[in-house]
Amino acid sequence: MNATDTKPLAELCAELGITASVRELDGDFITFPDWAKQGWSIVLKYQGKRAQFRFYGGGKASTPTASDLVWSVATDSTALNENFNYWCDNFGYSTDNIKARSIYKACSINAKRLINLIGNEEIFSQLVESARDY
Repeated sequence: MNATDTKPLAELCAELGITASVRELDGDFITFPDWAKQGWSIVLKYQGKRAQFRFYGGGKASTPTASDLVWSVATDSTALNENFNYWCDNFGYSTDNIKARSIYKACSINAKRLINLIGNEEIFSQLVESARDY
């Protein structure tokens, strides 16, 4: 797939039938990352399967959509194909940081969760490609 035939992410998610149910998390009961002001529990649904994710925002963000979560996980999925040091360099983290290691692992887990939900590497690759322009 080249850039000329890449569909917009929201259009691709709609075409594939990827949907989401979203519930806002209560910051009094759930520990948010130190930078987050809002959090949501999102269940993505695809072809009768479901996968649950947590999604955080910096504040005053609108309720995330299926496309927002797919973009976030697809962008973070680079952790699957990069070693920790290279990933830290790309995202501006210190390699000598326990939090960075934790984030790297969470990105890998979420990417695997999305891949398992989709169940098709070609479709996952299309989502990652479309996420680049989201």
